[in-house]
Amino acid sequence: MLLFGAFACTQSKDRDYFNGNIQYFDDNPKVVKKVSSKIVPLNGLNYGLIAIYDSLLICWNPKLPDYFFNVFHVDTGEEIGSFCRRGQGPEDAVSVNCIFQFFKKENDIMTLLYAPNEAKLFFWNINQSIRSGSSVFDTIVAFNNKGYEYKSYQFLFLQAKDTLLGYVQSNFLSEQEASTPFYEKRTIYTNEVLQKYPVYKTETVRNEATSPRSFFYSWSAMKPDGSKIVQAMYDFPQINILDTYTGDIMGYRMKNSFKNFSFETKLPSTHAYYNSVQADDYYIYAAYWGKEQWRLRDEDAMPDLRTIHVFNWEGELLYELQTDRVFFRIWLDQVRNRLYTQNHDTDEVYYVDLNELNVHKPG
Repeated sequence: MLLFGAFACTQSKDRDYFNGNIQYFDDNPKVVKKVSSKIVPLNGLNYGLIAIYDSLLICWNPKLPDYFFNVFHVDTGEEIGSFCRRGQGPEDAVSVNCIFQFFKKENDIMTLLYAPNEAKLFFWNINQSIRSGSSVFDTIVAFNNKGYEYKSYQFLFLQAKDTLLGYVQSNFLSEQEASTPFYEKRTIYTNEVLQKYPVYKTETVRNEATSPRSFFYSWSAMKPDGSKIVQAMYDFPQINILDTYTGDIMGYRMKNSFKNFSFETKLPSTHAYYNSVQADDYYIYAAYWGKEQWRLRDEDAMPDLRTIHVFNWEGELLYELQTDRVFFRIWLDQVRNRLYTQNHDTDEVYYVDLNELNVHKPG
């Protein structure tokens, strides 16, 4: 009866806060693979969050004085150039997001940049920019997101030609109250919200002890066909998988964790769990910590994250990759099937070749 009561209490709390069901998984059956990484020598100022497509490595680089991105060739290490100008001109921006995804337009590699200050979306043609030596935007779209219903997007993905999938961040309503984040589908050119996907049941959370906004930090990745999004949670050993067509959401949480928690008081642990996530058609790759949260001061070294959990899209934990170097933020190059990272203490870039792991892919 005691065991049943504890289980019922856990389920009740989950029903209070989370939309969809939560399944608990045991991490013991997974296959553990020790992996070795390979260094990518680069000649230039590589810094910030990286994104890689085949032979191109792009840094979202806050150290660049006049541009947001600089591009390198993975095989030669040479810096190709800097693109997307900072400024207030017609094709400039005060700030833009890092790269969340690549997509193709005929033979050109593209990405989508959101400039919230200018209320614009930039469709950046990366290949044409490299060929011309200057920033080329195929389209610049007005994206009016200001006023009473202003939304701060942590992630924006292109799902279809005229459709975006965005993750709307939690916002402070007061020192003790915050809105809960959610996903939404919206049009690009008419700027209409088509569907809202709430992860949490309540639209706001109040906590008298601490800012509840910190509970909701997570990282997202979209399945390449746009049918699903995975959310890897920082404060929970949990991933959520959203079906973007049906709106169904399912949570997968590690067993023996968070039996009693409350957003209104505080979380029962000071641990950090999933810090980054990437995905392809078959697998989800999530950088995992599972220990005490690290301090966030500039002089502190980054934590020694050397574990990557590999799930399938049914939420099964299949593999645990144990790396020989720190993998804090990860990027999956789906062309060469490599998992990259950049060491934020040294700026060194290295990768794991997933082709060498003998991991079976269905079909």
